[in-house]
Amino acid sequence: MDSAGKEREAVQLMAEAEKRVKASHSFLRGLFGGNTRIEEACEMYTRAANMFKMAKNWNAAGNAFCQAAKLHMQLQSKHDSATSFVDAGNAYKKADPQERGREREVERSM
Repeated sequence: MDSAGKEREAVQLMAEAEKRVKASHSFLRGLFGGNTRIEEACEMYTRAANMFKMAKNWNAAGNAFCQAAKLHMQLQSKHDSATSFVDAGNAYKKADPQERGREREVERSM
């Protein structure tokens, strides 16, 4: 698969992950299995981030890793959240090694 195909697939994964997150916020989902949807969304965001990395779209990869990290925090999974924030910081560094503002923003989010 070429890099454009990987980016397309990553964008689709991001959209599907957003749908899962929104579906988890409904009242009945919150009572019955909302966390399962959020866990699935975390996995989708991480897969999308890795697809963006393969396509060398570092900013999009960093954004996807940040989304996964925020959901991990919501699930009280501190280690997974920290790992995703580190991955996001590394992706942002590759996007623009001179720009440290994004990296600091990621550190503050932790």
